[in-house]
Amino acid sequence: MNSREKHLLLEQWYRQYAASIFHYACQFTDYHSAEEIVQETFRIAWEAVRHQEIEYPRAWLRKIAENVMKNQFRQSERRNRLLVSADALPEDGRHEDPVDVELEYDGLISRQDLHLLKRLAVDGCTYAEAARELNTTAEACRKRAARAKQLLRKLLD
Repeated sequence: MNSREKHLLLEQWYRQYAASIFHYACQFTDYHSAEEIVQETFRIAWEAVRHQEIEYPRAWLRKIAENVMKNQFRQSERRNRLLVSADALPEDGRHEDPVDVELEYDGLISRQDLHLLKRLAVDGCTYAEAARELNTTAEACRKRAARAKQLLRKLLD
């Protein structure tokens, strides 16, 4: 198919199917976005029509329009996620990674005691829950945590 034939074919399809595609797109989006979907659909059709012969142009164009809409919705969702994550940043624009307590204070007290303090203070674990993890009683867990806190305070002062 030469350029002139392709131009005439797509012009004919545009006259026949553009309104139909526009109304289809309006079911899912606003007026201006629907216009953009029609334009993008025929831009893609212009590029693809030379590579293949189209038996059912209306269905083919509608499928292109559907894919264009899906891509626009994905882009919109990505943009919204970026905006939401940008809202979560501190006002000064700096972003700090969360502190890994066990890495930060490793070597100051025993790893088991440090893990116990992390589970209690950072993870919000109760003494009973921590005791079950350690196969001990809640009272023994409370005493162990108190000694570990006292030692850690002493070392950090």
